[in-house]
Formats: sequence, structure tokens, C-alpha cells
Amino acid sequence: MSAVFALTLLQGSAATAQNQPSDSVAAKPASDFPHALIPDLIADPSIAFIEGVIYCYATTDGYGGGLAASGPPVVWTSRDFLNWSFNGTLFAAGYDGKYWAPSTPVHHDGHYYLYPTLNGKITVVVADRPEGPFRAIDGGGLGKRANPTPMPITIGKPIDAEVFVDDDNQAYMVWAQRGIGRLKPDLVTFDGPQSTVQTKRDGYSEGPFLFKRAGVYYYLYTLGGNESYQYAYMMSRVSPMGPWTAPEQDIISTTDRAQHIYGPGHGSVFRDPSTNRWYFVYLEYGRGGTTRQVLADRLEFNPDGSIRPVQVTAAGVGALRSMPPEPDLASRAKAYASSTLASYKVPARTDRALDRTETYIPGNAIDHSNGTRWMASTADSDPWFMLDLGAVQRIARTELYFVKPTAGHAYLLEYSNDGKRWRPYATQHELKVQSPHIDHKAVKARYLRLRVVLGVPGLWEFKVFG
Repeated sequence: MSAVFALTLLQGSAATAQNQPSDSVAAKPASDFPHALIPDLIADPSIAFIEGVIYCYATTDGYGGGLAASGPPVVWTSRDFLNWSFNGTLFAAGYDGKYWAPSTPVHHDGHYYLYPTLNGKITVVVADRPEGPFRAIDGGGLGKRANPTPMPITIGKPIDAEVFVDDDNQAYMVWAQRGIGRLKPDLVTFDGPQSTVQTKRDGYSEGPFLFKRAGVYYYLYTLGGNESYQYAYMMSRVSPMGPWTAPEQDIISTTDRAQHIYGPGHGSVFRDPSTNRWYFVYLEYGRGGTTRQVLADRLEFNPDGSIRPVQVTAAGVGALRSMPPEPDLASRAKAYASSTLASYKVPARTDRALDRTETYIPGNAIDHSNGTRWMASTADSDPWFMLDLGAVQRIARTELYFVKPTAGHAYLLEYSNDGKRWRPYATQHELKVQSPHIDHKAVKARYLRLRVVLGVPGLWEFKVFG
């Protein structure tokens, strides 16, 4: 009798059809989804390098309700741009409003200023550290009854702010529908009238981004939406307020069906200070609606300063910093689960050529892609996930990247040599909001079995280190 079927018998007589082990799969199953930067559904990314740490501020997707809802505010951090984590939320209190497009933080007078769209309007929040907790600019909290004062936007649409600070420390804000304004030193009030950036292309626009390179100012703005999301840009050699000119090739990102990348939109640009290379991070259509993920690619320039169209890639850019190699034992394992959610055909909204299906097979959780996931059937009353490492091996640490981590998880992780006798490896009794959940314990085992007690029963990644 195989170990996995012995395990099934141990479930007891209450085990039902959906609780039987699904077929094992290879470590790298075929996928219609590209490699995501971060193992979660997020959008509208802004990247910051602060004291050796890389921060990604973004909208939390995956909570349903479309534009009427969003997930909790968190910031993901990384040392190498490859391995990301978060622990807790950005706001100290239980903020339950809508939190969108948080912007890149601005460091000023020992504080960090962030400009998220809260409940549909650009609002300033401040913290002593880049990971928060952030509070209202007037010192008030951001709890359930808090109603921080929004920025006095009079032009365009008061969402999707980004703040650019020039070499002379003068700050400028841009926002949706081509709004732009100069800020006073307090970074809260406008210094003079707001105006509209004159762009080559008309139509609804959001997700603007303003940056400077080699004396040239660049204004990025989106066009369209869904699978047809694109980015265009303007240039100025005078000031962040213009005058602006459009290069001949002004579209820098668009759908690439060969790479399985659809609707590259609302994102940001950053320079790696250690290499002076530039990068473009952006949301991708994902599963449709507010179920997006974030990708990253190189941003390159022509000798005249114009931007080359971004070659969006399914593989991304990988690590930006060298870290000590650490083999993941799970990458060669076989994965099993109590059940598997039925595949989902992603609906096309603006591009009839969209052909994307999401599968939820167990092997998705050990493929290192961040863009595929295992999920249990909704009828599964006792969801579990198991790895067979092939032989008894030394295990020192496990990392669990759950689906919908911002809602929290509780779980039981066990280990075994034969798939029959199980011992506890780690137990998380109450909901904990973080990703990954890291557990340390030195054991020898062939099998690891995860039981999801609370939270969404699904995994983006399950990593095991010896």
C-alpha cells in the first residue's frame, strides 16, 4: 500500500470523494500565466529602495466586489527582488475602507509620506518607518471610524497619485486623468494652480508616473483597460510641468500574446541604485477584474533619451541582488492534495483572442512561478496538501505562501517518514496575517502534510529547506 493511500485511510470514515488525493504532478506544469513578482493578487505597484531593503506598495486584490472593494493595506519587502514577504498591515488600527494605488513613499523631515487612494480619494498618510504604521497627516488614526481629509484635487480624477521630488527638492504630484501640481514643502498642500498634462493621446487615463533620467523628465500614462491596457509617455527637457513632447514611438507597453501577457498597465518605474539599470513594474490582467498580479521587466533607453518599447516577458527579471544559494527540496518533490478546485476559464472583456485557463493542481505550489496556485475544492471540509520528498531528508525550515494571505491563516504542519505515523512540525492556532509563514524545526522526514485550519485553503508556493 502506497504512503499516500495509507494517508487517505488515516482520514477516517468521514472522508468523502472530494477528500481523496488528486494525482501527483510534475514540478513545473504548463501554465497560461507568466511568472509573477509577488505570490499574491496585487496591482498598481510602486517600488522603493530604502536602506538596503526593496519595498513594494500595491493594491491588494482578490477580495471580490470589483472596484467597490479592496484588501487590507500591506507592504511587501525583499532583499533580492526575488523573495518577498510581509508581516501585518500598514495601518495600526483595523482600517476597513477601500485602499488603492498607494504610491511610492517620500522621505521628508524624518518621516515617510504615502499617498494612497482611500475610499476613492487621494489621501496623505505618514509614518516614522517605511513599513508603517501609517497614520493620518493630522496625527489621527486610520481605524474603522476614521475619515482622513483627502487632497484638494480640482482637476482630473482624485485617484492614483504619485509624487516626484526633483533634484532641487521641489515636489510634484501627478494623478489620474492627467492631473499635475506643484507641492509646497509640507508635501500636503498645492503651491499654485493645478493643471493638465497635454498628451499625444486622448481618452481615459490613470496610473500616471513621473520620473527623471539624464536631465529628461518622463510622464507615463495609461490607456484603455482590462486586456487592452497600455502605457504611453511624454518627454520634457525643461521641467516636470512641461512643455511636453511625444516621441514617434510613444507606446511602451502593450499585450504580448506570445508571452501570455495581457493588458500591462498601472505600475511604476525605478532605478536600481547598485547597477544604474532601470526597470518597469506593472499589473497584468490576471484572471479578470480585480484579480491581477504584478510583473517586472527591464526599461531601456535610446541614445536620444526616448524609451524603447518594453519587451514584456513571462520570465521577469529575476533577482537583482546575489543571495547565498539554498536549494528548495520541494522543487523535486511530488505534490498531493485532498482535493483540487475545478479549472477556471478566464473571461475575455476587450480582446477576443484571450485564451487563458487557470488550473489549481497541487504541483502549482512547487513550481516557483508565483503565478500559479493550488486550491482545494470549495466542498472540501478538511483540506490538506502533502509533499513526498522521495526519500528521508534533513529538514530545517519550511515556508508557506498561502492564497489570500492578507486575510490570515491558521494551520497544522506535520511530518512523517512513512506516510502513516505523523508528528507535529508546526502549529499556528489563530489567524495570522503574513506571508510567508516560516517555521523552523530540525527533523528528518520524507513527507510533509499541511492542514489548513482557518483561511483560504490554497498555496502559491510551499518551500522546504534542509
